[in-house]
Amino acid sequence: MHWGVGLVSSRSCVVDLSRNQSFSLCWCLGSEDNYSFYGDIVAFPLQDYGGVMSGLGSDSWWKKTLYLTGGALLAAAAYLLHELLAIRKEQEVDSKDAIILHQFSRPNTGVPSLSPFCLKMETYLRMADLPYQNYFDGKLSPQGKMPWIEYNHTRVSGTEFIIDFLEEKLGINLNKNLNPHERAISRAVTKMVEEHFYWTLAYCQWVDNLHETQKMITIPGPLSDLLKWILCHLTKGIVKREMYGQGIGRFSEEEIYRLMEKDMRSLAGLLGDKKYLMGPKFSTIDATVFGHLAQAMWTLPGTRPERLLKGINQCIGCILYVVYKD
Repeated sequence: MHWGVGLVSSRSCVVDLSRNQSFSLCWCLGSEDNYSFYGDIVAFPLQDYGGVMSGLGSDSWWKKTLYLTGGALLAAAAYLLHELLAIRKEQEVDSKDAIILHQFSRPNTGVPSLSPFCLKMETYLRMADLPYQNYFDGKLSPQGKMPWIEYNHTRVSGTEFIIDFLEEKLGINLNKNLNPHERAISRAVTKMVEEHFYWTLAYCQWVDNLHETQKMITIPGPLSDLLKWILCHLTKGIVKREMYGQGIGRFSEEEIYRLMEKDMRSLAGLLGDKKYLMGPKFSTIDATVFGHLAQAMWTLPGTRPERLLKGINQCIGCILYVVYKD
């Protein structure tokens, strides 16, 4: 009997490595959603049921060689992934009276985060002058999201819910100077950025300029280049599938970039000659827009989004609001 080696899970859209092990697959997928690996490496008997292989003859020497070679390669690949992608054990975090911000590790060049949502959240904390601690463990929240926070052992995920939580607990409100009409505009623009413009950036990062994005990812180990290549190409497939489901992925490359340009020009028109998007004082929407436009400015040098952004001079003030330090 011939045997195969596989990776199994009870969850959809995952590649499985080993029980109780996880590894974050990418940095900026689907409205703050990210993907992890969970499951078991298993061996299983192969049966042909009279299919193509049985028609080749049971005593074909090359058939046996194919099975043996393929099985060995699958086993070696499964073992290699199991050993190299297993993250460190979960650690307890003391979040008493401290904001612990869980996010992806810093890329080795460019923007402080390849996730516009992680960058949005850290920018918000800086704008609100709230002390916080970064925790670059790569562990997703129970809802499967990144970023997320811990505060006095309470866990909150999703940037919108995190901001609501901090406003309630700490009395912080960056939108206190906005009237109801301005608040409505701010929310509408936020959704345009996070549910529409985001996907055009994801396309540019993870599909059109995947090779450049791969250079920014940091994975330690002797086979880091191979692992980065694998993860980036898996991410590319997921982004394309998610974009197709969202709808933007059904259009051509030129059409996607035209949609991006329309969103950028809308932001430029909203900013006008104001210091910040909603007036003389910054508000939450500035953190949102900064987190996304910074991706085009600092992670995609020489690309169409960067050239377009530099051509819309009004947006530069929003981009350069926060100066990060290591």
